Amino acid sequence: MAPVDDDGSAAIQREAAPSTQRATTDAEAEAVYEVERTAQVLVQGGYLRAALQFPDEQLADATRVAGALQHRVAAHGCRVFILADTSYGSCCVDEVAAAHYDADIVVHYGRTCLSLTSRLPVFYVFGREPLDVADCAQKVADALPARDLLLLCDVPYAHALDAVADAVRAAPGATGDVVASTISVRDRPYVPHQKQEEAIRPGRTWALPAGKSIGDYTIVYIGGESLTLTNIMVTQRSAAVFAYDPRTQQAREETRAVNRHVNRRYFLVQKARDADVVGILVGTLAATRYLRVVEALKELLRRRAKKYYVFVVGKLNVAKLANFPEIQAFVLVACPENSLVDSRDFFQPLVTPYEMLLALSRTREWSGDYVTDFHAFLDEADCEPPTDGSEDDDVPHFSLVTGTLKQSRRYNNPRHASAGAASQDTALVAGVQDLSLRSKNTEVARYLGSAGAEHLLARSFRGLGHDDDAEEDPEPMLAVDGLSGIARGYDHEKSDARL
Repeated sequence: MAPVDDDGSAAIQREAAPSTQRATTDAEAEAVYEVERTAQVLVQGGYLRAALQFPDEQLADATRVAGALQHRVAAHGCRVFILADTSYGSCCVDEVAAAHYDADIVVHYGRTCLSLTSRLPVFYVFGREPLDVADCAQKVADALPARDLLLLCDVPYAHALDAVADAVRAAPGATGDVVASTISVRDRPYVPHQKQEEAIRPGRTWALPAGKSIGDYTIVYIGGESLTLTNIMVTQRSAAVFAYDPRTQQAREETRAVNRHVNRRYFLVQKARDADVVGILVGTLAATRYLRVVEALKELLRRRAKKYYVFVVGKLNVAKLANFPEIQAFVLVACPENSLVDSRDFFQPLVTPYEMLLALSRTREWSGDYVTDFHAFLDEADCEPPTDGSEDDDVPHFSLVTGTLKQSRRYNNPRHASAGAASQDTALVAGVQDLSLRSKNTEVARYLGSAGAEHLLARSFRGLGHDDDAEEDPEPMLAVDGLSGIARGYDHEKSDARL
């Protein structure tokens, strides 16, 4: 822990963390980041301003790659510039930052969630991580003899996936069917609003033989433990998942007990079910149809008479969400990988839109399946039957979190909304979302849909000058000069007291 009287010099003199730079020479950088192929795409497409988006761990190579690329495209009138410190996850294309500099294409480097973009074309450069094809194929064949295999990979190993598939087929004992997946945007850019016959959709695809489904196959994932692997495990109902990590050359079968990202999801769904006040976090501005997802969530919450607030956030951290203690659960609208957040350090649970749908539904049961794609979620939400605010909605439910009956606090009850101005309160709040009635002593006498006001009154400290016992409104306090200096020694304190 830093001393109280630290003047900050230690932070200035602290050595920087070791760089994760992978390319030590210009030639190596051009090979790893496929500079020549990227230049051909920019020239053939007639792009004039290209934004190069690097993840944090590859920023050490950014200037070398940008310089080599600019040298090749300068004669064609194209200018390149570097994007760093993305607003959301580095796996998502930062269309907003690129649009600020009038970019007409984004070149995205490194790992990606392959989410659809809605404004700018994007060209993905996955990089070429080293992979021992013979070792990978031998360990897969030894561990999974005579099984039908579906090969998937993290994007930096996409260049070697076909070679691994051929080696597995040739290995002794591998008599089962081996299918290699493909990444649709590996060789050409994705352009939004392109003609249907020319359009491609970013993502992983595979073609299984007739009469077979993914449940007949064992998925072999090539890559380290990551959110990509977690997303595959929770969305694909395969016979089993087997992972090979090229960096450690270790192979293992992935189960719910092994992969730490999957363990808490059911518990979070139950906590979201108990929540009466929900925060909708907009964690992306790039993935297409995110606004429709937000509207679908708002409609689902209104049907269950839940109170909701919408927040637009950048990169999540505990301090940001701790500013809203009245929120009992957050639902994160983000790309498929960034939505599966491990929220054990947060004060409130963070769930995906599909998990919130499970929590609010009266007809769905937990099966372990997940929907992380926005299009599929919207289809699921449209199938959810509407509620009419009947008396059954007021029946307490059994909470698996507390082990007791939970009576939900209802906001904006649909039954009240359809009853018309049946009472003075209903007429008063017509068209008003959050309102509270106060007495002459500023006490909140009645709440009309304001979760924030309820939380404020329940707090032991509600601000300076607030006196509930005063018979009349207190006089406002005049502004005065405060203390000056720093906490370890204010200007008015004696010098010998600064210890």
